[in-house]
Amino acid sequence: MATVLDVFRLGEHACWTITILAALVLLLYRAYIFPTFISPLRNVPGPPRRDPLFGHALDGIGAPEACAPMHDWVKQYGPIVRYFGILGEEKLLLLSPQALEQIFLTSCADFARPTFLRRIISLFAGCGLLTMSGNEHKRLRRALSPAYSISNLSEQTGGYYAAIEDLVQIWNSELNTNTSGTIEVYPWMGKLTLQILCSTAFGYHRDTLRDDALALAYAQVTAIQSMRTMAGLVALVAIPGFTALARSEWGYRNRWVFRALPGAWGREVETLVDGMHHIRSITAEMLREKRTELAGAVSPIEKPARRGRDVLSLLLRFRCTKSDSGQLDGMSDDQALEHILTFLSAGHDSVASGLSFTLWLLANDPTSQERLREEILPAYKLSSRPDYRTLKSLTWLDCVVNESLRVLPPILMTARVSVKATCVDGVFVPEGTVITCPIHVINTSHAVWGEDAEKFRPGRWLEPLPESYNSTYSHFSFIAGPHGCIGRTMALNEMKAVLFVLIANYEFAPAYEGQILHTDAAITMKPTDGMPLRVTRVGAADQFT
Repeated sequence: MATVLDVFRLGEHACWTITILAALVLLLYRAYIFPTFISPLRNVPGPPRRDPLFGHALDGIGAPEACAPMHDWVKQYGPIVRYFGILGEEKLLLLSPQALEQIFLTSCADFARPTFLRRIISLFAGCGLLTMSGNEHKRLRRALSPAYSISNLSEQTGGYYAAIEDLVQIWNSELNTNTSGTIEVYPWMGKLTLQILCSTAFGYHRDTLRDDALALAYAQVTAIQSMRTMAGLVALVAIPGFTALARSEWGYRNRWVFRALPGAWGREVETLVDGMHHIRSITAEMLREKRTELAGAVSPIEKPARRGRDVLSLLLRFRCTKSDSGQLDGMSDDQALEHILTFLSAGHDSVASGLSFTLWLLANDPTSQERLREEILPAYKLSSRPDYRTLKSLTWLDCVVNESLRVLPPILMTARVSVKATCVDGVFVPEGTVITCPIHVINTSHAVWGEDAEKFRPGRWLEPLPESYNSTYSHFSFIAGPHGCIGRTMALNEMKAVLFVLIANYEFAPAYEGQILHTDAAITMKPTDGMPLRVTRVGAADQFT
């Protein structure tokens, strides 16, 4: 005769069995039945699923080129592609200018940054402009726009050269003792752009070229960025409270707990938490010093001519402005700190990658490199520190930078999620659908640029551009619309200034025969090996010895 306990145990087993069966049925429905037979996206062409659990989430990890699978999909299926995320989540690739214009400009309010992307950005770059939306984003962007005006950039350009010339001296010393003549340019570009950004955009000197604490912390965070890390973070930030924990002081003090995460993810998250804590500490110091500096000045309301126009000064002054409702914004120090983190990370990391890729492309195209040197040297002899107008007037330099950013954009892709059901480029897009915009694929579209679309050929910018070329959406490296890169002109100007000095002083070539570029990406695309190049001094470098 069964006891009450036996009946209870039998019922408990039955409950577990029903729960497991229900979960399996739900998984089957979500991963197979719905996307195959019911979904409104079921007729959109795309690659078949090889993995019912992970979909295409792990595709591309370990490939020599980041984003390689998406190139293949677009070539096979066209500018609209359906692919799958974890547990059968349907995603779209959209590449046409019409789709991009709708998503990023005309109907941008209907397409927000996905939650997972905002959370990942917050881990690497704080909760600043890149994670904001709506009126809050619009007001802050408007307040910061003077820092990125042409007049301000013209004044700032002269401030680039002290750091660039310092790098030349360091490289000359290294080449005196380095018999191979090989230098890993990517780490140096990171240190250089960080030092330039601190001095010009924040009015704060850091000797990052000589591995100060800020440079070391950013190197630590940059080292762990990869597609594999990104795939893990997409899953981790979906866990309630994970992002807040990883960004918290408690999370830093007890960062050993992240070692419990599977595989290498635990070590990488621990490294990220440690590195970002040090970056926050240094950024807080920058904030305190700038506040003290502004407090000692005459009121900016009374003396507008004395207002600082660097990002940090404008950000602190924004704290005292009124919102549209007439209330003071009252931005806290913590909020200001988040914005500084965003501009620090976004302002140096992408430029460092852009410069590194440009040097790589020139190293493998000696004809274009020599033509650039021939254009630069006459101007260099007149002034080794050209102003904004001079840099802008150098036609071949402009072509080289444009083409480099087209072929190897530092930001590999971006994403949006539809906040309501809508139609894009003739395709019905259900609410909540993630739309991926692969910038590298957009920039190298054969439909626009022809059969040599993926080839570095600066001369194409001196030719009549293809009829299918769209000035906004065929070269998408800085995105577009209200959320386009606020620092676009600053980034281009800085790249030109650095290349102007380096090409006048050095010749670049591959480090060894058969060298191949291998890239990886999390938020920013980067070379996986530090990008070693053979660097040879030319005449102009002698003045720095």
